[in-house]
Amino acid sequence: MGKNEFELVVNGNGDIALKHSAENKTLLTMRFSSEILSYLGENHVDVAKAMVDAGLRKVIDLQEQQFSIDESSDMKTRQLH
Repeated sequence: MGKNEFELVVNGNGDIALKHSAENKTLLTMRFSSEILSYLGENHVDVAKAMVDAGLRKVIDLQEQQFSIDESSDMKTRQLH
């Protein structure tokens, strides 16, 4: 994927889709039950935003952890003369 620009779209059936803006490709679809929709009302979009934000933050954390692991293993194999 090129640029990492994402957008949340509310579909006609009420599902919320996370799309990659440049490619207009759906990456994730969220569907809330009718009970949750009754409880949250229009706030379900804010809940979906918070869920996506938390997920993206976790992905960044995992990438940083992997980078640290890769970097430390590279340091172990280097020899200085």
